Amino acid sequence: MVLRAQRSNLMDSSGAALLTVLVAMMIISIMLFEFQYAAMVERKLAYNDLNQLQAYYLAKSGVRIGLLRITLFGKAKRSPEIKNLAKNFPLDPYLDSIWNLPLPAFPPTGETVKKLEGTDKDSAEKALKVTKVTDGQSTHVITTEASKINLNFLEVPAAQRGRRFSFSDQPKTLYEYVGKLLINLMDNFLKESDNPNEEYPNLKPEEVVLNIMDWISPGSDRVNGGSKDSYYEQQDPPYKAKRGRFYTLDELRLVQGIDEHLFSKMKPYLTVFSYDGKININTATSTVLRALYLDFTDDDIKRIQEEKERLGGSWANEKQFVDFVTGPLNRNGFKNLYDNEKEYPFTVNSQSFLVESLGMVNKSASSVQRMIRVAVAFTTGKGGGVDPSVTNKAACDAKPGMAWYEYAGTPGRCITKPQDEKSCVDLAGQWTQENGQNCCKIPNTLNSCLTQADQQAAKDATALKVLYWNES
Repeated sequence: MVLRAQRSNLMDSSGAALLTVLVAMMIISIMLFEFQYAAMVERKLAYNDLNQLQAYYLAKSGVRIGLLRITLFGKAKRSPEIKNLAKNFPLDPYLDSIWNLPLPAFPPTGETVKKLEGTDKDSAEKALKVTKVTDGQSTHVITTEASKINLNFLEVPAAQRGRRFSFSDQPKTLYEYVGKLLINLMDNFLKESDNPNEEYPNLKPEEVVLNIMDWISPGSDRVNGGSKDSYYEQQDPPYKAKRGRFYTLDELRLVQGIDEHLFSKMKPYLTVFSYDGKININTATSTVLRALYLDFTDDDIKRIQEEKERLGGSWANEKQFVDFVTGPLNRNGFKNLYDNEKEYPFTVNSQSFLVESLGMVNKSASSVQRMIRVAVAFTTGKGGGVDPSVTNKAACDAKPGMAWYEYAGTPGRCITKPQDEKSCVDLAGQWTQENGQNCCKIPNTLNSCLTQADQQAAKDATALKVLYWNES
């Protein structure tokens, strides 16, 4: 009996020990699994961060290449040798290819390299070896923003705020011309619609333009009277008019009178990035050309495009375009509308560009992408920049685009002429007009007016100014 009891106790203790070991092994296995899973997640997150970083720098390299192309385009346009050649041969379409020619993604993939032959294959393999990028690519697209209507040029100058506007009157200033372009754009939408009452209910183009003016102009009063915030404060949630320039086109959705359908129709023809606000008639779409003049017919637009191609793909200057419209097309009203050559709201040059660069890292089944958008413009600066190499008034006056800035107690300086009202006000001046020329007047200091040579100097500038930079 005693022996049997001892054996039974031994078996019980052995079973308990076995159960304890099994439970301990199970707990250890669970812990190891958790540790392994946590390590795998950390590893995945680390690789994802690495891929994001690689994609970002690939996108950034695309931006740099895009900016280089734009800079080379500016230098080519300014080159005296190329200017001389252009007198006898239309070079603009070829120069434009410096920035608008699509480039393939770089560096090429291994599969792409295998399909190449000879020196092309050797060059591609060398590029892959030099870049040391094996799983990613960069690609970019450059577009000109000068072929679109810039909303930011609807800001009403301080000297003209408080007076009532009527766009039925002849436009006199750039912001009035821009407002008229926008009204014409919406009027054309209404004309082309099969059912405008349903597609654009209650659309009043002139009111929409006035609302945009109120949105970006400083002050609390509407352009034509009343409080500019009364509508916005009744929204849910309430907000106020911005009283400043648009940073992105999406902000237009917040403006009174802009619904989603109207916004989607207008968006392809609008920008907030072009520097001088003028429409490039060489790159503008037929829709934007129609906005320049409501009486243009389909046949007019077709003949305009055909004449441009006959001239080599571009208009040499604004007057050539106006002469064709008022001559062969017999649209005399166009010249009446745009009667001042110095105030044309259109141009033949591309001054503003948008670079959209995409960085891609592809590994197994996953793909990581980063996008960078950069808007830039050729500019001489807003005005007031000092040229330290010029130390006397005579030499300064001889330089296009420069003015002698002299004030009490301080030596005179040679500065870039103010190109707009803001740059003039920044110098404590008053922006006025004399004999059809824009002028900046500062009592006892500066009285400079922009001549055609000054405006040409601004067009010929090669310095790039960043207007917008967005990373996503």
